[in-house]
Amino acid sequence: MLVQNKVQLENSDIKEIQRNLPKYCRQKPNNRVVLVFNSRPYFYALGSRGKDNKFKRFLRNSFGETPVIVDSLFCDATINSFKAYLKTMGFYYPEISYHIDVNKRQKAIVTYNVKLNKRYRVGSYDYQIADKELFEIVDSARNQTLIRVGRPMLQEQMLAEQNRIVNLLRNKGYLGISNEFVDFDLDTTSADDFVKLALNITNPSDTIRHVPYYVNDITIDIEKNIGFSNNPADTAVINGIRYNLGSYKLNPNVLERSMLMTKGQRYSQEVFSKTYSRLADLSIFKFINIQAKPQEITRDSGIVNYSVKLSPTIKYTFTFEPQAITSDANNTLSNQSFRNYGISGLFQLTNRNVFRSAEILQLSYRTSFEAQGQAQTQGLFNATEQSLTASIIMPRILFFPKYDRKLNLQSTRTIISTSAIYEINVDYERRVLTTGLNYQFNKKLVTFFVSPIELSYIRSSIRNDSLAMQSENDIFLQNLFGNNFIMNSRVGLVYSNKSVTKGLSHVFLRWDALELAGNALSLLAIATNQPKGDDGSRTILGVKYFQYIKTALDFRYNTIFDQNNATVLRMYVGAAIPYGNTPDFVPFERRFFIGGVNSLRAWRPRSIGPGSYTSESQIDYSGELKLELNAEYRFNIYNRWLEGAVFTDAGNIWIIKKDETRPGAEFRSNRYIRELAWDAGVGIRFNFTVFIVRFDFAIPLRDPTLPEQSRWVINSFSEGDWILKNTNFNFGIGYPF
Repeated sequence: MLVQNKVQLENSDIKEIQRNLPKYCRQKPNNRVVLVFNSRPYFYALGSRGKDNKFKRFLRNSFGETPVIVDSLFCDATINSFKAYLKTMGFYYPEISYHIDVNKRQKAIVTYNVKLNKRYRVGSYDYQIADKELFEIVDSARNQTLIRVGRPMLQEQMLAEQNRIVNLLRNKGYLGISNEFVDFDLDTTSADDFVKLALNITNPSDTIRHVPYYVNDITIDIEKNIGFSNNPADTAVINGIRYNLGSYKLNPNVLERSMLMTKGQRYSQEVFSKTYSRLADLSIFKFINIQAKPQEITRDSGIVNYSVKLSPTIKYTFTFEPQAITSDANNTLSNQSFRNYGISGLFQLTNRNVFRSAEILQLSYRTSFEAQGQAQTQGLFNATEQSLTASIIMPRILFFPKYDRKLNLQSTRTIISTSAIYEINVDYERRVLTTGLNYQFNKKLVTFFVSPIELSYIRSSIRNDSLAMQSENDIFLQNLFGNNFIMNSRVGLVYSNKSVTKGLSHVFLRWDALELAGNALSLLAIATNQPKGDDGSRTILGVKYFQYIKTALDFRYNTIFDQNNATVLRMYVGAAIPYGNTPDFVPFERRFFIGGVNSLRAWRPRSIGPGSYTSESQIDYSGELKLELNAEYRFNIYNRWLEGAVFTDAGNIWIIKKDETRPGAEFRSNRYIRELAWDAGVGIRFNFTVFIVRFDFAIPLRDPTLPEQSRWVINSFSEGDWILKNTNFNFGIGYPF
């Protein structure tokens, strides 16, 4: 039985080849449930012994796999695959052999010995293009070539260069160019291991050459859809584009902004593709068909007519999502851990093309009722939250129309949203009103967002008498339950290359680069001579406003080993610094917390930190600095709907300024490593494709709230029921990150 393939490279440390060669083995060991266990053949054998029955068939077919038996024919085929791959890497004459080692248990390891020999490199790169105009276009972009003289001869680079040339010419009007007309000549006869490389662009025939195409007619037809009126069809012509709107009430200027091609310009494949993307991004069409029809080809040029067919989607959609709530929680105010139970419902109405310019109006109402475990009150529910949100999404940059037609942007969007939240429980009553303006600029892999202005007004009152008495001398509670006003601006980006890695390792990055609050209000307060209060802060219309600066980075790296095994590494760092009108405090909504189902899973939400500080009467578990590191190994257990995980989390939060009443809470560069909380655990996940139900069990390894010499709590691992008492159970929907 084959248990391992080994590839040994002689006198070579090229990591890419070391990593990729094993992928070309034609016979591979059985799939592993976990990276270190090869149990599937044993389940197959267990289900094959004795008399057959339903359970054995289930064991054999579901958890088992036919053992892979070494076949020398596959070994010979592997050598041929290796040679084919190495040729693409510039090694034309490698020497490859193999030998098979079998132990007493009939388990075999096949070892392939690979001697690469000399590697061919690019000695020269020339163009052999008979058409003068094509030569001038290609030569003008010579500095963009992917072929570099002196570099190894790589087939991957040749294919990429071929695609670059084709795209370059198609973007210059040559609609008829394709890969079949672009190829390379290679001369490997040089004695110094250098290859003479020449690019060829052939004509369609001896008498016909490639010609540029120019945009002529552009026609957009919006097809009639069920549910639309039978009013007379609307037509319009704007900038040479003919719009047949049918009975669909849509401002044609919306389509004109999305149509990047114009009459008389040369055909461009890039313009064609981005026009399609922009029309799809409007989210008001369920079907989009763009056809470029070449016509009237002459000896020197041709024309292309565009026919765009659009089918509107449903105007109104209504969704209702009932939910059952159960979650671990920690009451920051009472320093109690408990479990909440409750019900909630989300109602959402979507109205597309609400103002006839492709705007989308979304109205959302969420209602929830909870029974908080720490309260002893009459009735089933003692907490409720009601929220109403209205958002308008516009497919353009409001007030800045010049950005809408930039070719390097796939789409632009403006979002105006307003929400009102009412929350009441046994401790406090809170009302929040927020509104904001957000711009989005979407490129292929990156989305940039800019929020010029966001406003938040928070009005709170304490309902718990003991909490009200405590807040009289506690600045944290005073800021939390006072009437506060936040006026801020934000910029940031989201990057993900998952769409182009084809299921291989990929990166996700969200960077809230900069958030500034209170500067404009501070200037207004100073200009209007607003007096300072007893705490040294100014107010606007009798409400204190916050000033702070904040940034946060969330980075994730996913490594896909195979269809059954993957790892995810995550790092989160953030900082929020108060200044100006509120130099000692960042508002509660903008502070950092740690712990919980998607964070340090051995601790409940908001139950650890800041730093090494802890107190029986502790209320504030927030901070202005956050560092969190996570690692998770995920593996398939059964049929890819039952998954397992092994994970570890580390991190903490800190305050910026020293607080004599909370020793160890502030950040210090010479000790923060020793103040990291650390945990480990295992998880079970049920993958139902549309959502994932997750159960994680975690235990603390290091607790920074204990004396420094006693922080490795894992040392108590062997004490009786220590694991049972210290295991924290987490229930979640979706992956933690």
